[in-house]
Formats: sequence, C-alpha cells, structure tokens
Amino acid sequence: MNNKIANPNPVGTKFLSEYPKCNYPSPSTCDTSSDDTAYNFFKPGLDPTTAQRFDVRIDWAKSEKQRIFGRFSFDRLFNSTYNAFGNMWDLNYAQNVTNGRNILIADDYTLNPTTVLQLRYSFTRHYESQGGDPSQVGFDITTLGFPSSLAAQEVYKLLPFVVFNDAVGGIGGTADYNTFIYASENSDADVSISKVLGKHEISTGFEYLKRFLNVGQPPAPSGSYLFDISATDQSTANGGGGSDFASLLAGMGTEPGSENSDYPNFSKDIFAAESSPYYAAFVEDTYHLSKAVTITAGLRWDIFGGRTERHNRLEYFDPAVSGTVSGVSYTGAEIYVNGGNRSPFKTNLTNFGPRLGFSWQPAEHLLIRGGAGFYYGPTTQMVSSATFDSDGFSSDTQWNATCYNADGNTVYNGTATCAGASDGSPAASTTGIYSLSNPFPNGVVQLLTNPSGVGNNLGTTLSTVLHSQRTPTIYNYNFGWEYQFAHQVVLSVGYVGSRGLFLPLGSADLNQLSLSTIGSYQAGLVNTMVPNQWESIQPSTNANYGLATVPQWVALQEFPQFGSGSYGAGNGVVVHGYPGGDSDYSSLQTKVQKRLSSHFTALASFTWAKLITDDANPPLGFVGSHLGAPQDWRNLNFEHSVSPQDVKYQFTGSASYDLPIGKGRALQLNGVGDAILGGWTANGILYMSTGVPIASPVVGTYPGAPEGLSFFNQRPNLTCDPSAGAPHTAATWFTPNCFTYPASPYVAGNAPAYLDHVRTMGAKDVDLSVYKQFSIGEKKELRFELSSYNIANRAQLGMPNVPSIFAVNTEVGQSAAFGQVSATVNSPRQFQFGARFTF
Repeated sequence: MNNKIANPNPVGTKFLSEYPKCNYPSPSTCDTSSDDTAYNFFKPGLDPTTAQRFDVRIDWAKSEKQRIFGRFSFDRLFNSTYNAFGNMWDLNYAQNVTNGRNILIADDYTLNPTTVLQLRYSFTRHYESQGGDPSQVGFDITTLGFPSSLAAQEVYKLLPFVVFNDAVGGIGGTADYNTFIYASENSDADVSISKVLGKHEISTGFEYLKRFLNVGQPPAPSGSYLFDISATDQSTANGGGGSDFASLLAGMGTEPGSENSDYPNFSKDIFAAESSPYYAAFVEDTYHLSKAVTITAGLRWDIFGGRTERHNRLEYFDPAVSGTVSGVSYTGAEIYVNGGNRSPFKTNLTNFGPRLGFSWQPAEHLLIRGGAGFYYGPTTQMVSSATFDSDGFSSDTQWNATCYNADGNTVYNGTATCAGASDGSPAASTTGIYSLSNPFPNGVVQLLTNPSGVGNNLGTTLSTVLHSQRTPTIYNYNFGWEYQFAHQVVLSVGYVGSRGLFLPLGSADLNQLSLSTIGSYQAGLVNTMVPNQWESIQPSTNANYGLATVPQWVALQEFPQFGSGSYGAGNGVVVHGYPGGDSDYSSLQTKVQKRLSSHFTALASFTWAKLITDDANPPLGFVGSHLGAPQDWRNLNFEHSVSPQDVKYQFTGSASYDLPIGKGRALQLNGVGDAILGGWTANGILYMSTGVPIASPVVGTYPGAPEGLSFFNQRPNLTCDPSAGAPHTAATWFTPNCFTYPASPYVAGNAPAYLDHVRTMGAKDVDLSVYKQFSIGEKKELRFELSSYNIANRAQLGMPNVPSIFAVNTEVGQSAAFGQVSATVNSPRQFQFGARFTF
C-alpha cells in the first residue's frame, strides 16, 4: 500500500516517457498487467540492405616466360536493423555503411624450364561508419536533466541509454557497442620461387604485411546506466516486490559493484591510429617418392611485430616494477611507450611452424592422405582496439550508485542513510548525489597528457596488456581416404582434429580473488575492516576515497593500489588477450560427390564433431553465443566444457540438374519456345545441423550472502539432466528444475559452463534456384537467375532466456521467463532476382 515515489527522478521519467505504448497481447489491456517483465510490445519490420559491387581484371601475356595480371574490386554495402521505435530512442537500432577497395598486381616469370618466380602485391582499404539513429549525434544531455559538468566531459556526444537487468532490454542511445568508426589499410607483398630438382619440388619465399587501422568504438560516451529490482525490492536478501522501472524512477542504480554490467557507465574514448607489421618466411619440399607416394614437408617462421600508435598512446602492465607515491609503496604499474620504444609488446621470434603431409595411391581408385602442422596467431600484438591498452588516453568511470544501510539494503551512496556514514552526510534524495541526476558527483576519471614514471592511474581500473606473452598456437592434424566408384561417384572419409594452446581470454582481472582465497576468508572479506593504507593515492572517483578503513578484500588483491574501489572482476587490473585458454576439436568428416554426367551433379557432406574448450569468452566473443564468465580465470578446470560454438552434427546436400527441356535435350524445343522455356538449370541446397550448447545459469545473489554480494561468477549445482523432458517450445525451451544453490556463496558450482545436452534449435534450411544463360555472339553471355532462400519459411529459434537462479526463486516474472525464446537467428523466406552480363 502507498508504495509511491513522491518525487520521481526527472531523468528517469524522461526515459520512460519515450517508450512506445504497449500493444501486446492486446492494446486495450496490456497496460493493466502487474507483471513488468513480460513482453508487451510487438512490431514487425524489415532489416534493409543494399549492395553495389564490381570487379575489373586485366591479364597480359607479355611473353612466353612472363605473365602479368591485375584486379581492382569495389564494393559498398548498407544495412541496418529495424528501428522499432521509429526514433533515436531504440537502443538496439544500428545502421552500417561499409566501403571496400582492393588492388592486386601479380607477375609470374619463368626463369628457366625448372624455375618459376612469383611476385604479388595487394592493397586493401576498408572503411565502416556505424551507429544508431543519426539524429542523436551531438545530443545535449543537459536537456534530459544531467549536469552541465558531465556534458563537458563528453568526447563524442550521443544520447545516453539505460539498461534493465530483470525486465531485459532498455531505452536510449546506441547500445551493443554499435557506435563504430573504422578505417583500415593493408599492404601485402609476397615473393616466392619454385624449383624442380629431380623428384623434388622446392619452394621458398617471404611475406611482408603492414596493417594500418584507425578506429574508434565508444561504448558509452554519454553514459550507460543499469537498473534492476534491488533499489525498490523489499530486501536484497529475498528480491521480492521490486521493479526495474521503479528503480529508474527513483534514480537509484544496482547493488555496489554491479553498476556497469556489459558497458562502462561513462567512457572517455580514444580514436586511435595504429599500425603493425607481420613477417613470414617459408621453405617447402614436395618429394615424389614414387608414382603412388608423395611426401610434403615444410617450415614456416611467423613474426608478429608489436603494434604501435601514431601518437604513442599505448601502455602495458609490468607486474614486477616497484614504485612509491605519497608514501605508499607498491609493486606493479603501467609502463607507457615512447619515441624510442613505441610498442607495448615484446616480439616473439620463436614461432616456427613445421608441417608434414603425405598422399598414397595404393590402388587406381583409392587415395589416402594425411598431414599435421603447427600454426600461430592471430595475436593481440596485431592491430586491434586501442582501448585494450591506452589507459590515461581513454577512461571508464563507474557509477558508484548505491551503498548498503544498516539493514543490508541498498540506498543512495554518499548519503546519511549509508551504514557508517560520517557526520554531515547529505540526506537521501531522488535527485541528490549518486542519483541518476548526479551520477558522478566527484567527476569522471580524467585523461593524462604526458604520462611518465610508474605512478599513473593509481586508484582506478586498468585496461591493459602484458608486455611478453605466448602467441596463440594451433596444432592441426588430419587423416583420410578417398575412393571413386562407378558413374563418377567419389566417397571421402576423414578425421580432422586440432589442439589450441595459449588462446586469448577476453579479459582477466589480476585483482580478482581466487576461489581458494574466497573460501579461506569467506564473510570476513567484507565484514572485517583493515586500515586504508592507500587513502593518499586514491582519487575522488574511487569508491573508497576518504575512508580510513576498507574491507579485507581490498588488502587481499594482488595489486590493491589499482581498482575502482568496488568489489568484483572487471574493477581492478584487467588484462586483455591473456594467453590462458585451450581447446580440443575432433571430427569425422564424410563427403559423397556425383561429378557432372548426364546433366546432373550432386554433393553431400556430413560432419560429426566435438569442440571442447575452457576459453568460452575469447576477444571475439560477439561471434556466436558467448554468455557468462569464468568462475575463476586462474583455475580454468572449472570451465572445461563443450564450446558455445560446438555444432555436433552438420549435413549439407546440394544438387544441380540441367532440365531436359530445350534444344538438344529430351524435350526438343526450338525458336521462341527454346528461348523462353529451354536451357534452364535447377539447383537445390539442404542444410541441417544441431544447435549450439546453452550456457548454464549463474547463481546471482546467494541467499544470506553478506551485503547481498556475489563474491564471484558462481554457477549453480547441476542435480539432473536439464534436457530430460524439456518442452523445447518458444514459451519454455527448458526449465530450471535441475539447478540448485551450491553449499555456500564461497564455493564453485558443479554445473558446466555450457550444457552439452541442452542446445538451441538446430537448422533445417532449403534453398532453391533456377538460371538460364544466353549466348550473345562468341564471347558474350547474359545470365538470368531466380533464387529463393529458406523456401519453407522455417523459423529457427534463438538462444533462450536464462535468468539467475536467485531471480528465478524470488521473482515470479523471472521464473516464468526462464527458457523463453524471444528471437530467431535465421532470415525469413527471401526471393532474389539477378542478371549478369559477361564479355
């Protein structure tokens, strides 16, 4: 009764006012629902795409010994998602314009009958401009109620956005890292020479590649604010009664340490200009031991030169260097590059990759092949996002929105209602300090001008790299056979495998406490206070600024002089590309091919595979479905499971048939009849596969945990097979019945990172096309084609919603939402008409 917010936050009110009116399941009744997590807005739309492309190629046979050719390619692509709101407030809307150019020049020169020299040079330029609704560019955030002091800190002015943790979704400017400005130039030169010496064919060569990359991808340049039920629920211990939307109207964020979720709360971003070189040399010998046996052996040397930035705005973390600032001594600091040492990386000169292969034809129609090799890269030393290691030239500021009161519930941070608040602290207010109207009362983390020494960025979260680390290494191996039957039918069967080592983790926080430390100190991590010996070096943006004592966990961090002052991974020394992961892939691959005869050709392939990894969240985590984070990145045995990219079974079948109608075919046609109905070819493709594994849920807030804190990314215990009796419908793909709380909030759950037996819906796709070619004279052809994709218009359901176990057990809406699928991952039926003129 009377649970009303007397003075709603004006910023939150403005955001909510921009939501379109609900229309689902009925426009007349949807706004009377008491469930604020059920989907209530539906609007179908199209994702428009336009593309232009052309290629020009020139071949010049200068002499019998020399052949020169060149190619120029141009393409321009525009695509966007559907803007469901029809304005700049749809945070999921994005549009992209991509322009590409490529030039290739090649020269093949025969030096003598046994020696050929090959020269290649290519230049590629790629430019992308991506963002949300263009009308938001230059937006003035003071019109929403944010302070002018915050507006003055924006590097790139856009519309801020808010995200709802429980209701899912959000509103505002461009989310999902969709603001993206990118320009790259690659110059690639290759020289190789091949020599025949008796039974040997020896090749050797060199490759040089130079990459230039100008890129900016500001995730939250005008602010990103996360809300859940914790600000308005009855208690953080039970999660009952709260609402994300009510928390927004109160202007109060989430629990301490969880305020930024997938995005920083406020970012001052760098638009970098990077470059990196790559060198490679190789030698290979193909030895024809006999007419039936060929052996190929080779060695490749890969050198990934460390990337540099035009203005030397890069750094790396040295865990061994020592420093003292304001009487505080510490170990570990960021080292900035300079004119004499421009790269933050030490070049690895030991990446030698041997390769060995063979082929054996024991019978006329039987061929056996096998091979293995070492392969290296790509690596974080190559050009990538400069935000990985440009601290001081870019910064993220965390919204320390809340603190705990004496009852263990969240209240506005910095106010008199906080437990242990000092005398004279201001009263709590929906528009006061640390509310949405004033989220950073102490300012945001500032940029550096000329950093030097080892005393930079103290008391802030670091985003960095290591100076010396192993290059990602892949061992590839395969063995198989191929047999040709009668009627041009060929069957191939083979084993293909790989082993990945030193794979880069998306990130690893060196200050994250290990599970053994958490298990040893347990509640004492937050209940035991120790002197704040780092007080003199903590900036005003640090959550522990001005405090005489801090919780025990601060002192237990490996590098306590760094971090935002909030508990949890991602707030300390975040190392990108840490080479800690591994993978193991095994597959049986089969293929049956009916080569062209009697106007018919067909190809069918089947793969049975298994991909296992402990690195389910690599830097390219946006490729596929990568949810969650390690329970303890220092002990990845907890993460060893089936990969989120594992597809157990895949089948592809394709066929092409020249229809028996027209001149010279079974149904003879001439003249106009042949021109219209004759000479058509029909093609079909069938693709089927199993789905990918679904991530296990996380525990979330463990009941009774001190201050409602999640001490690590804890997964639940798995007590049965979640796939047994799973409905596999859009409303409920699977249920949470097999997941329970672990024994305490300080121990790891036994649920695997990804569930091998609970997978998304697999693919069943049929594509059909017909085409006809018209000959115009001797050297000109005109081709017409009609294609259809997903002709059955089958919807392939996407990843189901997997809320935390705490949310499932405390919120009716989240319990009902577990296992719901709200999106598809394939395109609806499409038709395409095309024409091509060749001359």
